[in-house]
Amino acid sequence: MLGLALSVAASALAAGLLFAGAAKPAHAEFEIQEAEVEKGEVEIEYRGAVHWGFPAGEKQEAGAEEGALEDEEEAPLRQSHDLETEWGITDRWLVSATFTADQPLGENFETSAVEFEVQYEIIEPQGKGLGIAFNVSYGIATRGGNADEIEFGPIVDYEVGKLALTLNPFLTTQVGENRETDGLGFQYGWRAEYEVADHWGIGAEMFGEIEDLANAGSFDDQNHSIGPTLFYNPGENDENVGGEGDDDDENNKKASGPAEMEFSFNVGVQFGLTDVTSDTALKFQGSLSF
Repeated sequence: MLGLALSVAASALAAGLLFAGAAKPAHAEFEIQEAEVEKGEVEIEYRGAVHWGFPAGEKQEAGAEEGALEDEEEAPLRQSHDLETEWGITDRWLVSATFTADQPLGENFETSAVEFEVQYEIIEPQGKGLGIAFNVSYGIATRGGNADEIEFGPIVDYEVGKLALTLNPFLTTQVGENRETDGLGFQYGWRAEYEVADHWGIGAEMFGEIEDLANAGSFDDQNHSIGPTLFYNPGENDENVGGEGDDDDENNKKASGPAEMEFSFNVGVQFGLTDVTSDTALKFQGSLSF
């Protein structure tokens, strides 16, 4: 089964890179964060996204002469890639660092941000049930003209039977001399996943962003997308549904230390719901924990 998972993951990643070479823009890496923290566990995660189908306003920019977008402060993206390393330093505290690279239309592929993150697990689920954590991150923009960003908010997991739900409602604020908004923004993601076979699940994910809550505009002026996702979760038994392989006896797992090396992934498609969202996006997320 692991060999099949690796083959599927490799195929999905190859497809993503092919799209990246010829696709239109990408907007985000489509991350869903989970509340569970496991002491001593290290996880390396890759997230990538490619978009095609420019929003109406960006189609005109895309049709401009070569180099016309080089002076745009926020040019539309062809692709984006995140590489994250996280470490559970205690049973409750987790720290991580993420490097983001992307390629705006008409510009070179380069690192665009470095993000540092701290997470505290408030409610630890006993087997299945409710889990809640609080997350704070600081993103340092490495491309000139972009603002640094602080993001904070709760992470909520709930698992019952073969169904797992995860919510990420975060507030954001820009900082530094390049900020474009003085108030708070809002960014969200949610996932519903249902186990259909041992270690395999299908579900839906939705993502959205309001850059300035004080000037949110109409729904059609905001970025929102939704779509199906396929999941592979190795877990520790055949009853796992969650994205990190929960054990039915959480206390025993905490006492025995981190699990052996495990690989998990999900691949999905997102469909834009508004005029300012790309028509379609391919997303991939793969993680190796040990």
